[in-house]
Amino acid sequence: MHRSLAVTSRSPEETRILGAALAPTLLPGDVISLSGDLGAGKTVFVQGLAAALGVTARVTSPTFTIVHEYWGRYQILHIDVYRLNSFQEVIDLGFEELLDPQAIMIVEWGEAVAPMLPPRYVDIDIRRGLDPVLDTSRDMVFRPRGDDWVAKLEGMRKTAEALLDAASVESSEGERFSYAPMPITRDHRKIAEE
Repeated sequence: MHRSLAVTSRSPEETRILGAALAPTLLPGDVISLSGDLGAGKTVFVQGLAAALGVTARVTSPTFTIVHEYWGRYQILHIDVYRLNSFQEVIDLGFEELLDPQAIMIVEWGEAVAPMLPPRYVDIDIRRGLDPVLDTSRDMVFRPRGDDWVAKLEGMRKTAEALLDAASVESSEGERFSYAPMPITRDHRKIAEE
């Protein structure tokens, strides 16, 4: 059974660092599904990831344009399906064609299109933190879908720990990540075949 990886980001800068820490593990064909609260920092995470992959263009939310394309070390397709109301709209967008093996795909509100995602991807859930004193905190959970994502997330964890320690004005607090078993979920692709 795969385990989820959880961490609390204390600021937008730390959220960017977490995105940057994932970047070295990515290859064309990888798919990242982002979910969570509205305004929780999904695009902020993508900004850090894109910058670490050499994107120099300004990274913004594709909420109204639906798709943004960036070029760095690899092509990045940044998609936001929040404003789409049905699977038919997603299909009409050409979502399946956007699953390009030559690009890294990042889907904001990816849980809405989970049945259309490939079997191998990572689901990242970003929620506003529960700490009322630190209102910029975000609770993030990384859920691997596929064995290769387990290794990618372990690489990201090690890089993130070092980067977060280096960026912290406080002394190191030790490991910031924790592991939890993933709940068993239904595979929507198998249900569709039945």
